Amino acid sequence: MNILSQSIDGQAVTTKLAMRMEDSLQAFAVRAACFMGELDVPFSEEFDGHDFGATHIIAYVGDEPAGTVRVRWFQSFAMPERLAVIQRFRGNNIGQVLLERCRKLAESRGCNMLYVQALPGDVSYWEKSGWRRLVQEDAGSGPKRIVAMVKVVDPSKPMPEVEAPEAIVLRPDPQLDSSGRPLGSASN
Repeated sequence: MNILSQSIDGQAVTTKLAMRMEDSLQAFAVRAACFMGELDVPFSEEFDGHDFGATHIIAYVGDEPAGTVRVRWFQSFAMPERLAVIQRFRGNNIGQVLLERCRKLAESRGCNMLYVQALPGDVSYWEKSGWRRLVQEDAGSGPKRIVAMVKVVDPSKPMPEVEAPEAIVLRPDPQLDSSGRPLGSASN
């Protein structure tokens, strides 16, 4: 565990990468409590098949899992997703601790940018932390609207020029059949 220079009620706030199944289960438990328990997100939307191909970072207060973020990797950028902090630990910058660990990890892997899909009501949280809208308009409509936001990995470098047509910003994940193959493929 990497100990960060933060504590809550005398207990160190630490982060680590989920390397064992037990670690992944802790990350999933935090997400389930926050998204399914508090926000009524259906299981099928919260756990979507990207979990075992992604990196999970877990924040702890002492030995207690307090927050998590899932990170997916693309050619030149990383995509933090599913940022969740247990309710009793909110207001202690644990989300920022997780995102900073994500930024450092992305930098070590050669990424030049972080990209998130934020809900419109969460945009101010991201903007206060130095993120900017990729496109000025909210993408999508209805309850699933998102705002594409980006942040440079190395703050000493300028933001790379990025164009984000709606098809890229709202890149839909393929629908899979029960065997895991994309629906409509030649084999199903």
